[in-house]
Amino acid sequence: MLKILRGLGWTLAGLLVLAIVVWCASRMWPVPESRLQAQQRLEARLPAGRRNGYPLLWTLAFDDLDAGQREQALAEDVRRWDADPHGNSVAHPHQAAGHEGLRSRAAAGCGPAARDCLAQVRADPQRFVDAHAGHHQLHARLDALADADHFVSPFQPKREGILVPMPTYGLVVDATSARALAFVQGDIDGALRGSCRGVQLGRRLVPGGSYLVDSIIGASLVQANAQLLADMLVELPADYPLPAECEQAMQPMRADEQSLCRAMQGEYAMNQVAIETSAREFGGVLVLDRSSTLARAAGNLGWACGATATAALEADRPLPVPVPPQRDFGCLSNVMGCLLTDIAGPVYPAYSSRTQDAAAMLRLLGAQRWLRQQPGDPVDALQRLPAQFASPVRVPQVSADGRHLQVPRRSPSRSNDESPWLSVPLVAGAGSTSAARD
Repeated sequence: MLKILRGLGWTLAGLLVLAIVVWCASRMWPVPESRLQAQQRLEARLPAGRRNGYPLLWTLAFDDLDAGQREQALAEDVRRWDADPHGNSVAHPHQAAGHEGLRSRAAAGCGPAARDCLAQVRADPQRFVDAHAGHHQLHARLDALADADHFVSPFQPKREGILVPMPTYGLVVDATSARALAFVQGDIDGALRGSCRGVQLGRRLVPGGSYLVDSIIGASLVQANAQLLADMLVELPADYPLPAECEQAMQPMRADEQSLCRAMQGEYAMNQVAIETSAREFGGVLVLDRSSTLARAAGNLGWACGATATAALEADRPLPVPVPPQRDFGCLSNVMGCLLTDIAGPVYPAYSSRTQDAAAMLRLLGAQRWLRQQPGDPVDALQRLPAQFASPVRVPQVSADGRHLQVPRRSPSRSNDESPWLSVPLVAGAGSTSAARD
């Protein structure tokens, strides 16, 4: 019996030694060079412009505050956030200087892409009048936001890294249908000017925010306002003079304006906090290798930065989003880290083409404007379309019924009824404005 017990003891000791050897070998498993390069790109934070619009974005809900009061309100919320170890004190902007914050109203929306927004407003104008009542100052603030260079948040991620305060983004998209309402009510230039400011805000928000949500909201703003502009312009004479704000806003988006690099750097920073928090927990060091997990997270996110991504954006090719890192021998000692990165990995590719579709909508808008000024058949005129309005892989084409100009949508559909095409009208609908008829 004693020999059996002694044998079991030696066996268990041997297994323990083997487990330690395997664990140590797993911890020393080399990290692929591609992940290390991705990590370097994500940690080399991009420089920001001079004018940070975040104080205004953070306090967007509040009327009657000057720039100094907005900066003071943001600084107070940041102080309270930093002082709370659990990050529960600031989930959204607090009331600033006793002011009551505005709330977004569901009845104000035309949908994320603003399709048929003019038709919706014409069908029930009073609904939109009521929804936008008292929001004039809000819309003026949204116009002012378009002058900012970037929107870098001063709030640092906490705890699991997924907790960080966000602005009231429901209000950022509030003005789109208000501009459609202005157009229907006869304020043509005001509607065009406001929509172009909306495009400009989206263009600044895509590359200039702190996280992916900022870029996605920015892309939605560009697409929605470009769609509304196309719907309005088709009802106006082809040579209708545009407000000065539109000339810059309607220019095709450059590759750096479509870039998700800064957004992915922010996502990486949140991942880093989550990984370091988990590693500090009891026993975490045994099942989570901090450096290996950070490199795996970089493998999920680093595609957005670097020359390869820039070249893809310039050519309007799909971004080179890699498949999530595969399990390897290193995961034996990094079970939690591999699990965390496996869960997060599939989320990001779905958003990789949103900004490219926003850029495609702006090109379609420019092509619509140019095409309506050309004589003869639109299909023939398209053969002479200036290169700036067509990408190498998505050339605009006239729809089968001849009423729309379109290119294939690249981003996944957000609903079952969303068209696989991005399109702008070439012919005014039945509900044209008096200005268009004149």
